[in-house]
Order: sequence, then C-alpha cells, then structure tokens
Amino acid sequence: MYPNDNRSVSELFTDALNQFSALVRNELQLARKELSFKASEAMTGIGLLVCAGLFLIPALVELLTALAAWMEELGTGRSLAHLIAGAAGLVIVAILGGIGVSRLKANSLVPERTFNQLQQDAAAAKEHV
Repeated sequence: MYPNDNRSVSELFTDALNQFSALVRNELQLARKELSFKASEAMTGIGLLVCAGLFLIPALVELLTALAAWMEELGTGRSLAHLIAGAAGLVIVAILGGIGVSRLKANSLVPERTFNQLQQDAAAAKEHV
C-alpha cells in the first residue's frame, strides 16, 4: 500500500475486483478475436482444398492417362503401365492430403496468444497476492 493511500480495505477490494473483471473481459475479447481469426483461416484452408480437389481430379486423370500411354509407347505392357500410373497418382494424393490435414490440425487452431497472456496474468496475480 502507498503511504498516502487512505482507502479502506473494502474500497481496495472493490478496486481489485473491478480491475480483475476488466482483465477477464479483455481476455475474453482477445480470445474471441483470435478464435474468429483461426476459424477464418481454417475455412479458407478448407475452401482452397475443395477448389484444388475439383481442379486436381480431371488434371490428374489426364496426366496419369498420358503417363500410361507414354509408358506403353516405351514398351511396357498396358496393364503394368496403368498400374504404375495409378501408383503415381496415389503418391500425389497422399502428399496433398498430408499437407491439407497438417494445416487443419487442432493445435494449429488453438488461440496461443490468449493462452500465453492468461498464463502471464495468472503469474502476475500470484506475485501480487
């Protein structure tokens, strides 16, 4: 307490409670904004994945058909050429799917700044108690 602070304990308690209430409101606003931003990022990611999938399917079919035809021209049997082209398509799908899933993992959607701020606030409150 400051030497010239003549407030009563109830006034100090009320002031501390008001400050704590304001802090909680501010933290909730920060969390809401950060979650909104993260949700927007996730929706953008999902939309881009859907669009990419729509364009990727016909392009991939054409490329794999061309690969199989080229391999047939090189002397590979028709069945083997199509099997190799199909395996190449699966590798491409696995890579793209892995990238898409990694961008939508739950821990990338966590409001990290808010949690860090809450931890700092808790530590500061413990110091002052």
